[in-house]
Amino acid sequence: MLIAASRHPHVEAASTASTAWAEPPAGGAEVAEPYLLTTAVFDHSEPTGPVTSGVHTHTDALLVWPHTGSITLRTRNTVRRLLPGQGAWLPPGTPHAASHEAGGISCYTYVARRAVPPGWSAARPMRVSRALQEMLLHLDATSMPDDLRLRTQRVIIEMLEEDTLPAIEVPVPEDRRIQVLADDVMRDPESDLSVEGWAARHALSVRTVTRTFSRDVGMPFARWRSLVRMSAATALLAQGHPVNLVAHRSGYATTSAFCAAFRRVTGASPTEYLREQAAPAPAAH
Repeated sequence: MLIAASRHPHVEAASTASTAWAEPPAGGAEVAEPYLLTTAVFDHSEPTGPVTSGVHTHTDALLVWPHTGSITLRTRNTVRRLLPGQGAWLPPGTPHAASHEAGGISCYTYVARRAVPPGWSAARPMRVSRALQEMLLHLDATSMPDDLRLRTQRVIIEMLEEDTLPAIEVPVPEDRRIQVLADDVMRDPESDLSVEGWAARHALSVRTVTRTFSRDVGMPFARWRSLVRMSAATALLAQGHPVNLVAHRSGYATTSAFCAAFRRVTGASPTEYLREQAAPAPAAH
């Protein structure tokens, strides 16, 4: 059963940049006894523009994954753009916000605290194979006896595994002034503004910007922007755009320069990266 986007706390329009992370509100579904998990599915197939949630938490653990399209997931200090096959595990109580791509189907699987695998107390990248996706969607859409549903849910939890080729993670500066600048860069990865240009646009000194990036994210601005551009590029590639167009929209003058930068960041060419994401998970023995 697909849930309309406007009927769920995940898609209440709000600005991540203006929302306090210190005391975020709770929202979303909770897993009822005796079940171990439940999945909320949001159909954004009508291209009306991206939908963004405000910062919030959940009582249960959460597996965030796109069935089609992409999800941009933001936690306190990172931004991840998830593609089909990729997911993110958030322990109970983790503050987060999400933006869903227009035309896609976004999924949120809540896992009851009592069912969380031992040691899964930190956020981590997850591989959500096509088989696992179909099992979760089947549970969401199909009536079945409780004993069968619980057995299936146990199998799903046993199938969860960390991703060996995770989504590109973009760290976010802690300084509130630099966060606003960073948000602007992430909204416009194609821009060729220099660090001096971005600093001037936000009435900041270049020294403040460069020092904050070095302190808060552990890398210079130029390297951080490369991560932003590669994160945007993976979503564009997954949408089927040709590599030369993706290169341009990611801020690169030539396709060869883009492919070289992509390999430096991901360890693979654009086509290899997407082929790896689409590959089925190996069978367990």
